[in-house]
This record gives sequence, structure tokens and C-alpha cells, in this order.
Amino acid sequence: MSSKNIIVFDTSDKHIAAALYRGRENIKTTVESMSKGQAERLIPLLNEILDEAFLSWEDIHRIGVCTGPGNFTGIRISVSAARGLAFGLNIPAIGISSFEATLYGSSENDLAILPANKGFYYVGSNPKNATFASEDFVGSMNKTFIYKSEPETLLKNIALLTQEKNQNFRPPTPCYIKPADASPNAKNEPQLLK
Repeated sequence: MSSKNIIVFDTSDKHIAAALYRGRENIKTTVESMSKGQAERLIPLLNEILDEAFLSWEDIHRIGVCTGPGNFTGIRISVSAARGLAFGLNIPAIGISSFEATLYGSSENDLAILPANKGFYYVGSNPKNATFASEDFVGSMNKTFIYKSEPETLLKNIALLTQEKNQNFRPPTPCYIKPADASPNAKNEPQLLK
């Protein structure tokens, strides 16, 4: 598996981040700050990365994608793109949570702290045991915490984990710890067409 080409990406935060790895070697990493527009930018960015490496999609053996938690829409963009590309290319897409990527290489007793919003955090070692916690609650816990890394480090860890996962995988699915903050606009309720 060490010489396989893997493309990884993440839009779970206020950025778009993508990288190309050949085995454990980073070929190219790009991180662009943006709070909107990831859906329109993701595929062109991936194509640019491949072009710079003189590769095509047929040269990619696996896709790694960050499944969150994080920005609700951003997670859906990445996961949908990974699933669609994997289906079209007939290659595996491996979903890696921000918890897994943040804690890669740390002690099994450590907990990841991922910034949410409004002074809250996602805290846990994996999506199944994670909680949505206030800063005060986090401060009262007697645990060793690993804070979410920069996008470049997360991409590296996603690439390494994507290589380590076996072929028995399920398609990536979004990792949500809490419901979306969106609510319908009461003034502009949708009208049913007859």
C-alpha cells in the first residue's frame, strides 16, 4: 500500500483543505480560508492538485475524507464529493472523523477537543462517545486533551489513517454530534404547489 496515491480533503471548518499523498509522502497540500463556496471550489482544487503532480483521477487509489464534526454544510459537501468520486472511479472512499485524525498517534486515554461555536466544544475520543460541552465543563474535567490540529496536520493524519484502513469499509457518512443550527424562516414558509 505504501506506493498508492491517496487524495484527502476536508471542508468541515472555515476552510477548504486538500492534499495528495503517495504512500506516506506528501506530494501537495493546499489550504484556503473560506466560510462559503467550498462546494464550488472543491473539485477544481482537487483537479489543480492532480495537475501539479502530473496525475489524473485514474492514478488515485483511495480517497480520504474528514467526516466531522464541524460545519454542517461543509461536512455534507466533502462526504458527498468523496462518495461520488469513489463511485465514479470505482475506488474506496474512507471517512475519518476529526476525533480520529486529531488523536492519531496519541494515548488511548486522551480526549480530543474540537472547537464548535459560541464557546462550546466537541469533546471525546470518537463520535460515539463525544459530547457537546461548554468551556467551563471542559475545564472541570481531569483528562489529557489533544486540541484540534491545523488543517495540514489533520490532512496528514487522515491520509495515514486512510492507508491503514482495510478494504472492509462502509461509505463515509457525516459525523454530527448535535443537530444543525438552521431553522426555517417563519416569514417565508414554503408554499405547497398544487
